[in-house]
Amino acid sequence: KVKVPERQDPMLVLKFIWMEKNIGIALDQLVPGYGSIPLSPYYFWPRKDAWEELRAKLEEKEWISQKQMIILLNQATDIINLWQQGGGSLST
Repeated sequence: KVKVPERQDPMLVLKFIWMEKNIGIALDQLVPGYGSIPLSPYYFWPRKDAWEELRAKLEEKEWISQKQMIILLNQATDIINLWQQGGGSLST
């Protein structure tokens, strides 16, 4: 008998560059045994609408599920809000 593994959603992660005047957000795919593959450039908030740019990039990738897209966008929202509350500073 051949065991066919269940289809799993790709492992996706958001990467952040936290700076005083901007926060950068990028999307990578994790490949077990290899590392990560960049799927997007860094999008910078508030220089541009990084959330909207990330949403558009996620929608381009038809293999990313709606559920995964929502989770990633919610995570990006949380980090952008945290950055805004701290005024770019990591210390409180």
